[in-house]
Amino acid sequence: MIDLIEGDLLDFPNHINVIAHSCNTRNIMGAGIAKQIKDRYPKAYEADWKAFNSNYGVTLGKFSKADIGNRKYIYNMYTQATIGTGREVDYEKFWQALKRVEQDLFEMKISKHEYDGSPPPVLGLPWGISCGLAGGNWGIISAMINDIFVDSPIKVCIVKYHG
Repeated sequence: MIDLIEGDLLDFPNHINVIAHSCNTRNIMGAGIAKQIKDRYPKAYEADWKAFNSNYGVTLGKFSKADIGNRKYIYNMYTQATIGTGREVDYEKFWQALKRVEQDLFEMKISKHEYDGSPPPVLGLPWGISCGLAGGNWGIISAMINDIFVDSPIKVCIVKYHG
């Protein structure tokens, strides 16, 4: 199920307990919602930093994940290799990263919710993800979100900022 709501995604509205956002592979998180997440939830940047500095590095189409406490998580999806003023998002890598997030959330739903009563994962995505600074097309991005989650047991809320 996919819902569109208004609010501040970083406040985890409407039972959202997981946030996913797009990142570059440069360990910068210096602008847009990535910077807001870095400033407000330092563990998300820490996860990005650890991935960047690991033996494997950061790979397009994958993610790093931060447990920020209170059964809430943030996924840093690696969807662009560079930063710039053109279309930086790699659509194929966006789809791969988001699909991996969906699979990880499905495993979390089974392992945590089914066994210890944790609330099921509710994924929050920023409206226009990868379409601002990364230069993507919302028609293409939203079609990918729909493709991955339309029949998924994971609930998704696309949050349009209302501040």
